[in-house]
Amino acid sequence: MFGRSALRLACGARQFSTTRTRSVAVRASIILQRDPIVTQQSAKFEAAADQYFGWLDYMTADKFPREFFFKPGSSAENRWADQDQERALEWHFGGTRPKRPVTKKPIEEDPDAEEVEDDLMAPVVGKTVEVQPRETQADASNDLLSLERKLDRTLYLIVRDAKGRWAFPQSDVQDEEVLHEAARRGLRDMCGSKMSVWTVGCGPIGHHVTNEHTAFFVKAHILAGKAEAKEYKWVTREELGEAVPSDYWASVKDILSAV
Repeated sequence: MFGRSALRLACGARQFSTTRTRSVAVRASIILQRDPIVTQQSAKFEAAADQYFGWLDYMTADKFPREFFFKPGSSAENRWADQDQERALEWHFGGTRPKRPVTKKPIEEDPDAEEVEDDLMAPVVGKTVEVQPRETQADASNDLLSLERKLDRTLYLIVRDAKGRWAFPQSDVQDEEVLHEAARRGLRDMCGSKMSVWTVGCGPIGHHVTNEHTAFFVKAHILAGKAEAKEYKWVTREELGEAVPSDYWASVKDILSAV
């Protein structure tokens, strides 16, 4: 309903008169984005602050009741004491290494206790986690067609129109078609049907006016798949500002993510 109301207001579709016609074309444009996959790297000050507050949490935390979890003097308790000492050594401020003292208790032998192997207390060896680099092969080759680049940034899909200008995928709104349906149809027409897309709401988040048409922008996220347009690329906010015309950029810059 909202889409039809915006359509009537923008194009002057007839409501009471039978002679009034559209003065400009109305288009639905889709801002399709890929959200960041990894967190951004912290600045030096942010990393230092995060480390400092982590140290405060560690130093002011309640003492771990190891008597409740471990048998006094057992090898499991001694292993825990070694690990806690290593964690304490991770904090380093001002040339000192503050740490909470951890005292190991000697193993107390119970003459009446039966000999039981301590295999259950042995450390569990799990699958090794392999840390992948933040920069991918697509970053190294600057592959603008790949979604595997700029993993810590938001990427936007832009295509080249018939006049050779870069813009978001768009299509003319047909008859009583609502905006978000026209935007999805335009995306399929220009970029194929091999993308799984989620549209955020039914109403527009912005618009761009020219002498030829008024384009309303609908926000969407790509969930899977790949674009199949003739000329397209996935770009960051800064790359988008360099690719599109200045008036177009002025209309969309405030509705894009800063990340």
